[in-house]
Amino acid sequence: MITYKATTERRGAFWVVRVDGLPEGEQNATQGLTWAEAHENARDLVSLVLGIDDDPTAYTVELRPAEASGENTPTR
Repeated sequence: MITYKATTERRGAFWVVRVDGLPEGEQNATQGLTWAEAHENARDLVSLVLGIDDDPTAYTVELRPAEASGENTPTR
């Protein structure tokens, strides 16, 4: 199974997610209002860019906050 690392950053009301390891020149960012939505959208982004089914057994997306500050602490 492949794991894609994704870095999240809080910007206003949104979690902005950048996914590492996607092909050069492809979109690598998405967002979500909640941590769970950002994670789901990151999975969708990977499946769309790579042209594969969103199958939990095929790949995972590991979200990590850009900073460990109070503002960037994930909440569900």
